Amino acid sequence: MNYTLKEVCQILEMSEHTVRYYTDLNLFEVKRDQHNYRVFDEQALDWLRGVKYLRGLGMSLESIKKFHDLCMQDGDEAIVQRLQILQDQLIKANEELKQAQNRVQYLKHKIEKEEKILKHIIPDQQNPSKKKY
Repeated sequence: MNYTLKEVCQILEMSEHTVRYYTDLNLFEVKRDQHNYRVFDEQALDWLRGVKYLRGLGMSLESIKKFHDLCMQDGDEAIVQRLQILQDQLIKANEELKQAQNRVQYLKHKIEKEEKILKHIIPDQQNPSKKKY
């Protein structure tokens, strides 16, 4: 089955601008019809879904392009390189997760403190004019 640009955008909840941009960067193969309109088959839809997911993970467009190009190659060396791209991305994702966990801990601490202030367990020293130096 083939899909138009508009249909793909609706299916994947992406803007036409983004899909055009990704196709212009040749992040995956896309066909053209007799009027030079983009036509997406199931394989292109799958690739675009993958691009969307990898971008959501924070992968650069350059890395996605390299990953796609390696997927088009045969041999163990291409697989090794694809694996390395994914492993590098996992390291970055774990670092981002740790930072997010630290932010959550900080927010929990601040909420606890505000709740104690509200219950008059500790004084409200958030306002600089109330601080005693």
